Amino acid sequence: MNKARVILIYMLIFMSLSSCSNRKYEQTITRADNLMELSQDSARSALAILDSIRPDLSKMGKSTQMRYQLVYAKGMNKGYVDFTTDSLMKEIVDYYDNHGTCQQQMLAHYLLGCVYRDLGDSPASLSCYNDAVEKVDTTSSDCDYKLLTRVYEQQGALFLSQSMPQNALSAYQKAEKYAWIAKDTLSAVLSYEHLGNIYEYMDNMNKVIEVYENASRRYRQYGYPVQAARALGGAIQALILTKQYAKAKKYMDVFEAESGYFQKDSCYSYINYSHYYYLKGLYCLESHSDSAKYWFTKCQEFAKTNNNKSFSAYAWYLYYIKHQQMDSVAKYSEQAFAYNDSANLDMERDLMQKMQAIYDYDRWKNVAHNEEIKATRANLTLLVSILVSVSVIIIGILTFLVYRKKRKLELQEKEEQENQIRQQIYNTKQELELLRTVNDRKIADVIKEKEQTINKLKEDLKDIRDKYSNSSLSDVDILLKESSIYKRIKYLELHPKETMRENDWIELEETIEQLIPSFIPLLKNRLNVIAYRICLLVKLEISTSSIAILLGLSSSAISKKRKVMLEKLCGRSGKPKDFDEYIRQIE
Repeated sequence: MNKARVILIYMLIFMSLSSCSNRKYEQTITRADNLMELSQDSARSALAILDSIRPDLSKMGKSTQMRYQLVYAKGMNKGYVDFTTDSLMKEIVDYYDNHGTCQQQMLAHYLLGCVYRDLGDSPASLSCYNDAVEKVDTTSSDCDYKLLTRVYEQQGALFLSQSMPQNALSAYQKAEKYAWIAKDTLSAVLSYEHLGNIYEYMDNMNKVIEVYENASRRYRQYGYPVQAARALGGAIQALILTKQYAKAKKYMDVFEAESGYFQKDSCYSYINYSHYYYLKGLYCLESHSDSAKYWFTKCQEFAKTNNNKSFSAYAWYLYYIKHQQMDSVAKYSEQAFAYNDSANLDMERDLMQKMQAIYDYDRWKNVAHNEEIKATRANLTLLVSILVSVSVIIIGILTFLVYRKKRKLELQEKEEQENQIRQQIYNTKQELELLRTVNDRKIADVIKEKEQTINKLKEDLKDIRDKYSNSSLSDVDILLKESSIYKRIKYLELHPKETMRENDWIELEETIEQLIPSFIPLLKNRLNVIAYRICLLVKLEISTSSIAILLGLSSSAISKKRKVMLEKLCGRSGKPKDFDEYIRQIE
């Protein structure tokens, strides 16, 4: 007992230390998770914090390990650290699909989509984003609408890159919707601003201007002047193409003054200066400004891609047409065509990649659909198997209950018949004893008749026993040995330090009396508690030594009591084994 108590104390101490250790790691992970929400640099700082506890990863519990890996992947994504493999992230997704909350499942699937995005697998990425959306519960009070916004933003970007503008439009509109719900005004306006790119792809210039003007107005309303100026920059090309030169000039001035792209000490870099200078040169050319040549020169200086070089050559072509310099017109016309052909080849290659990606996406959806059908069929098969198994079990239980009830009725009928015959035999014997005391010849005939009656009753009793011994009642002993109390007693035989509880004795009585009701009139009503318990244990064929241990008596005392009970119950002397045979034949 003392040893067990010491082991228990050590186990409690170990569990307490383990819990404290896990709590310390959880706090560190939470601190890193909160830090990475601030900025890209903060995300990298958070990764450094997580790296500091990575050596202790094996000491953490499973749930803490998985949360560590999930938050680390989140930090990599926020810190623009490219993923290079999907194996770990798939393990994380599998874990949270079985053990996580809706928010954790959505985050895991979203990050797996980001992994495939970095690996260049657009179909897999879109599929994971769709899975992330399916995991979200928008009716929940703690729904992570900010994360849902990012999922739709990533979907929109992928759809647009795959030349699927309608899908991209729907994704960005949903991103804007959930950003407003999350009260994330910056993300909401950014998502709305992306619609300008989509309408430009669809060649709807009026919608392009409307979107960028509205986006700029909202940025200023919510205190983002730099983003407001940049949004106006997106409308400049549409304004020039629709010949709204005055407004284009106004927006160019704001764009250059406030966007942060054109200040000498600015840390920002505008990725397409060449195209902007091309647009500004076009404006100057149309407004008869002498500055057009300067801006076209800047356009040519910054042109690095075939597409930008084509724009630059075309700009000079327009410039020299305007100034009637036909030699230069021919020169830049040829250059424009040459660069345009190269740009078209680039576009064709890009288009082929997009078509392949669309094909892969459709194939991915078909594969996913087929897998879903297989999973549904497997689940249906499992469900049918479970239903069949449950039905078989229920039928088996009902059959057993009916069988037991029928057998109990047979037992009662047998017992009643036996008791009736025993009573007749007993009465006849009593009459016979009285008659034998009378010395009379006439009485001798009556005695003979009584003896014949007794023999006939004994034959009837034997016939009843033979009849029922061939019936289903022969398995009473089997049922007794399958009972829980029999198994409990056999367990106690192997563990002599343990004792029978009062509940055990009650269960033993109820089990035997239910199967053998005759135990009550034949034994229980005629014996004391200890003697009756000996009878119960003998019926179960428990050894004499085990009976002695269970009752706290000596083996010799048990043997003596069995001999005494044989005389009391059967009216004859004999050995303890004779008593055992009498008890075991009672059914």
